[in-house]
Amino acid sequence: MITFRYIYLQIKLHKKKIFMANLLAIIITLITIPIPLFIPFIIDEVISGKEGSFIPTVNWFVEINSPVYYIVIVFVLMLLLQALSSLIGLIRSSYLDKVIGDTRLAIRQKLLYHLKNVSMSEFDMLGSGEISSKMSVDVGTVMTFTSKSMSIGVTLLKLIVVSIILFYLQWQLALVIMILNPLIWQLMLKFYKKGSAMLKERSKVIAKFNNSLVESLELFNQVRVQNREENFFKMVTDEATEVRDKSYEYDIKTEKVYTFGYLMYQYTDTILKMLALYFVLNKDMSIGDMMAILIYAGMMNGSINQLLDFMKKYYDTKEAMDRLNDIMRLKQEPKFEMKQNPFHDKESVHIEIKNLSFAYDDKKQIFKNFNLDIKKGEKVAIIGETGSGKSTLANILMGLYPITEGEVFYNGVEIKEIGYETVRENVGLVLQAPLMFNASLRYNLSLGRDYSDEMMYEALKTAQLYDFVDELPEKLDTVVGKNGTKLSGGQRQRLSIARVLLDNPKVLIFDESTSSLDMDTEDRLLEALKEYIKDKTIITIAHRQTTIDKSERIIKLESKKIED
Repeated sequence: MITFRYIYLQIKLHKKKIFMANLLAIIITLITIPIPLFIPFIIDEVISGKEGSFIPTVNWFVEINSPVYYIVIVFVLMLLLQALSSLIGLIRSSYLDKVIGDTRLAIRQKLLYHLKNVSMSEFDMLGSGEISSKMSVDVGTVMTFTSKSMSIGVTLLKLIVVSIILFYLQWQLALVIMILNPLIWQLMLKFYKKGSAMLKERSKVIAKFNNSLVESLELFNQVRVQNREENFFKMVTDEATEVRDKSYEYDIKTEKVYTFGYLMYQYTDTILKMLALYFVLNKDMSIGDMMAILIYAGMMNGSINQLLDFMKKYYDTKEAMDRLNDIMRLKQEPKFEMKQNPFHDKESVHIEIKNLSFAYDDKKQIFKNFNLDIKKGEKVAIIGETGSGKSTLANILMGLYPITEGEVFYNGVEIKEIGYETVRENVGLVLQAPLMFNASLRYNLSLGRDYSDEMMYEALKTAQLYDFVDELPEKLDTVVGKNGTKLSGGQRQRLSIARVLLDNPKVLIFDESTSSLDMDTEDRLLEALKEYIKDKTIITIAHRQTTIDKSERIIKLESKKIED
């Protein structure tokens, strides 16, 4: 799970960088905090002519009795200290940026690794839009808090040092600041606890909106074909309106609290100034000391605001972590180590299903006590009405949907003894509506594996797509567009077939994978496949009668009664 402890352990991996960053922050604090103390020297000794230690100290090096000279000395010294602190700040940022970048990467890797092995049914329930929203927005919230947490120690140190200086300059005024500021702090913290819950609700509707938006844009072609643009975009617009309303509610309440907090700080600042003037009037404090105190009070307010912002980010991060853990709570696909490999050195595979039961939930039973036997090298067609479980059966054979009860055997070895990874290496599934990356034909064929161009062209020839690719100016390097929009439905299906052929599986499952082809192209494709599939076990899910007729055996699935 993504927790504060997990974040701490990730940061802990960078001990040296964190140590250097904090050391540099301390140096910056020690450099910048004394700067306001120059103000009393200038006002009290140079301008007002009071006795002090500043002018004698400067005169010890070079004695020039000119007020402008002393002001220039202080001015140059302040510029040098500010420049030095800025330079050290840049070096410090380079250390912190590396830690933040590595921690952000570690979180995303952890989430992606979990998604890599998540059950497909679980993944489909959450939705890709919501997952992408969490991995961008919520990871960003966590990293903002992480960045601030690495500086919180220095902020506290600065607060302590400034408090000591204030008590040294005028303890009564310091006491007033120490009493009023914590009261404002408590009021602000109460809101942050409530505000984080509101932020969670806003993030939920944003994730819902992202999901709908991604799905609507990805399926825009289908929406346009069905003339449903108004319906779908009204749905997305309604959800965008909900995002606006939730954001407005959160923003207006946040603005109210910030306005109230700012007003309280203004009151505190006004009270402080009036008291400071009173002390100056009574000769209990010099004008220079008053100016320094007001500057230090501003520095203290800045540190307190940083602490308040840190607490706000803490509550926001708790909610963000909970949303990220929605991903981590997705059930993992069962892991089975390969104990036997029934595909090794085998050209064809015997498939047997015994007493299979499968349900998406408690209400929708797809299979119950289903049995099936497919001989080695047999070519079978599976038919049935919509909802009878044809595609579900294909996913079960691939190990994508773990079964509730029953057993699946390949060459007499149960699937749990083989392991899902080994099954998918040897069982190829060609989908009716294959998905494509917005990348080159080469990548969509290989999906990152190392195949030679000769192997790819050979697969394209079998899939009846070679002539089309060969005529393209960029050939295999042609980008197909998002989800293959530059290709026709039939071309996408043939590209998907070529992709599976490259893997040379022992079992091939065609799930309506020629439905977009014309009869002539389908005949040429099936003829080209004859030599390739002659020894392989072939399962064809189809509605087209000509495709069914080419099978050796027909298996009918019925939605109410499932039978062979």
